[in-house]
Amino acid sequence: MPKACSAINCPNRDTRENRARGLSFHSFPKAHELRKRWMLAVKRIEPGSRRLWIPGAGACLCSQHFTQDEFELYGGQKRLKAGVIPSVFSFKVLWKGEGLVVIRASHLREECMCM
Repeated sequence: MPKACSAINCPNRDTRENRARGLSFHSFPKAHELRKRWMLAVKRIEPGSRRLWIPGAGACLCSQHFTQDEFELYGGQKRLKAGVIPSVFSFKVLWKGEGLVVIRASHLREECMCM
């Protein structure tokens, strides 16, 4: 079974066809602080506990959640530059009162902008 992108509403899977389209898949960093920043950027919440989602060993994000200038070529392969944080997602962030509210695209009946 191919790996799936862990971003909310992203349908991308690590398949031969997607690789041919230029998609790449990137595992969550092992460095604690950078990993935490990725987790916060993804804005996933565990449904039962309402706590921040903790990515498993196979969790990854596809290249569509990064800007083009965050990549470099290394030995003919596209890889992320050191220290980059994913920033391209299909959810909307609104300010409500004094708090930050994240509205998932599924609640707005929007389709993923990942494709």
